[in-house]
Amino acid sequence: MKPLRLAVVGFGRVGQVCAELIVLSHDLSLAAIVRRPASAGGKLPEMLRSIPVTTHIGQAKDVDAALLCVPTHAVVEIAGQILQHGIPIIDCVTLHGEALHSHKQAIHKAALHHRVPAIVGAGWDPGALSVFRSWFALLTPGGATETRHHSGLSLRHTTMAQSVRGVKDALCAEVRGPDGRVQRYVYVELEKQADADRVAQAIRADPLFLGEDTQVFPVESLAELEEEGRGVVLDRRGPPGRLGHQHLLLEARCDDTLLTGQVMLAAARALPELEPGAYVLPGIPLGAMWGERAEKAQRDWL
Repeated sequence: MKPLRLAVVGFGRVGQVCAELIVLSHDLSLAAIVRRPASAGGKLPEMLRSIPVTTHIGQAKDVDAALLCVPTHAVVEIAGQILQHGIPIIDCVTLHGEALHSHKQAIHKAALHHRVPAIVGAGWDPGALSVFRSWFALLTPGGATETRHHSGLSLRHTTMAQSVRGVKDALCAEVRGPDGRVQRYVYVELEKQADADRVAQAIRADPLFLGEDTQVFPVESLAELEEEGRGVVLDRRGPPGRLGHQHLLLEARCDDTLLTGQVMLAAARALPELEPGAYVLPGIPLGAMWGERAEKAQRDWL
């Protein structure tokens, strides 16, 4: 199957992540990076230096779809310009509720007029998290959902890890593996000349961590890691009644920029199966987002 050729419009954090993920994929191809004239001459990461850089989508060749990685307030205008070329678009606007519905309607009208599909709100939230919220509501009708956002890596400071010789600062996060066992991820910022292996051995040998699966990761800057890490808890409680008290819980610690890029690529893979018009992620068949890997995904995950 011929790879889908994608243009990345905008080259901020999300745009760069999308471009790099496309280059690393096996079924997608990066046709062009579209940047503002003032930024077009800016230096690209080494892995992207062979990719054409343009200042307008019309200058890009053989584009099958465009990923709009621009600020939310600029999306409608830029989407209209790209749809005029008959190119499907995917955006990751950070809108919810009525605001997202109005945005979808505006894009839907333009997409129908130019007879191409468009996918809006295809990020982490809205987007993937919207799919989880929708499923939770389907499974527990009449219940209530609470969404709590938090810093993903500042959940547990480990005093013991901070006290190890050679450690400048440390953070400890706790996760549960597929088998239910606790895993501890310890991120350490080391002093100069500190031996990373000795620090890791000292942490694992402490009684606090004995008998537990403990991973120790040296990092350049703990402050930067805390800034990048994000977390969310999606808590759904079903109504009381004779069918029992259902309680569904999703906890995620993640880089929402990276997840947004992954969602946009998954949405792009679904475009060939969509009719003209605008869609949100919960309205797209899950199998379509696997693209050419759909059959294998069904065998692996059903």
